[in-house]
Amino acid sequence: MAFPREVPMFTIPFSGSIPIYILLGLLMGSLALLVVFICRRGYRLICRVRGKPAARVGIVDSTFRLLLILLLISSTTGALMLLAFVQSYTAFTRRDRVAGVYCTLVPGAKEEMALKLVTDDSPTGGHLRQFRLFGQQWAIEGHILKWEDWLNFIGLHTMYKLTRVRGRYARAEDEAVRPASAFSLISDQEDPKWRWLYEYGELLPFVDAVYGNTVFNFPSSTRNFEIFVTTSGFMAKEGKGE
Repeated sequence: MAFPREVPMFTIPFSGSIPIYILLGLLMGSLALLVVFICRRGYRLICRVRGKPAARVGIVDSTFRLLLILLLISSTTGALMLLAFVQSYTAFTRRDRVAGVYCTLVPGAKEEMALKLVTDDSPTGGHLRQFRLFGQQWAIEGHILKWEDWLNFIGLHTMYKLTRVRGRYARAEDEAVRPASAFSLISDQEDPKWRWLYEYGELLPFVDAVYGNTVFNFPSSTRNFEIFVTTSGFMAKEGKGE
């Protein structure tokens, strides 16, 4: 059985935070200029009090330099605050599409569904798989590793892996007596990396939680769904087209 290419466990973080780092550097440089300006003014004042020779700078020139430095500090601070707000909003509302689902009832069959799943293995294409499921709902399961919130802020997104497609019954008692259906989306169903993360992940620095996550919905001949990974797990949202 062919399996879709697995998503890397880690993605490159921090790319969206580069402008913030640049502005932080400018702010630190501006503050350093202010410190140098104050120190030089203090040095000239001390020399003047002690009667020692010191380079003289006109009051207009000195005031202009101070205002220029303060303007640089204030503008950099304002831009940094604005960018930090945008970055935080983007980080905590971020959702990446990981799959598309189209599921319909099988004509003439009771509680049986035909599901098409397209996993987004790359930006240029996906992997199509088809399943026959028993039940009243389709369900997709996977692993989730949630980072601490401040890591989301600087650009590190939720780590995940889709693992299984299955049929689901709306009533719990039906799960035990009616036909079941489940299909793996990965070749190694007992992935030692994720097994280790489940047991020890929360002991690691910067890891908030490691857990399994499931999304499910009813089949429909008029609607398709998109599966996203957010900062807290998977979500299923009605798609805009088939």
